[in-house]
Amino acid sequence: MNRLTSKWVFFILFFLLGGLVMAQLRVVGRVNSYVSIKDIETLSNQINTLEIMNANHQTTIQNLREKIDAYLETEPASGDLETVLRREVAQFKILSGTEKVYGPGVVVIVSDAEKPIVLGDDPNNYIVHDLDLLEVVHDLKNAGAEAIAINGQRIIPHQTSIICNGPTISIDNVVYSQPYIIEAIGDRKFLEAAATSPDSYTNFLKQWGLFTEVNTSVYLELEAYKSRINYEYMIKKED
Repeated sequence: MNRLTSKWVFFILFFLLGGLVMAQLRVVGRVNSYVSIKDIETLSNQINTLEIMNANHQTTIQNLREKIDAYLETEPASGDLETVLRREVAQFKILSGTEKVYGPGVVVIVSDAEKPIVLGDDPNNYIVHDLDLLEVVHDLKNAGAEAIAINGQRIIPHQTSIICNGPTISIDNVVYSQPYIIEAIGDRKFLEAAATSPDSYTNFLKQWGLFTEVNTSVYLELEAYKSRINYEYMIKKED
């Protein structure tokens, strides 16, 4: 082999060796690439989030299974599943105030003062205002009233609009004049005590000169809430 041929052979061998070394370095570089602490934290947070979501889904599945089991257990004694669901919907309607109900309770009558207006006195002190009705309703609600109506109009918390219009009061855009008859279904003794105690708002109105009267009843019948129930801000959250 002459000297020129030997140089070319060595050149080719070194070229191939260099290529193998570079290829090896690329493989090692890919295997041992640098991973920052931030990347590790991001991946850890993603794993934790997925684990929490999985746990929530498992809880939801378990709750649904328990509810299905409850329906299936109830079915033999109470009829088919449709009957059970209809009964549950009816119960929800009663609790929401969208169903006509009856029961024992009290009747509170409030009207304007019967005494003549004193010269120079404010006439507003002699008439019933929206705040007066709201406070009486509040006392009855705190005493355990399960259903309340004013002049036959069902009162729903956070939905019913009670606005004063001079000598009259508007309830859900329906105008009513005195006397205002407040009916409340519940324990008659508790409700009567709440409406007649010295600290009650009804007694305050009486002391102020307005007419008030409280009677118990073994049977009251309250109509369902007829206005549309709207929620402006509250939105159902999907799991």
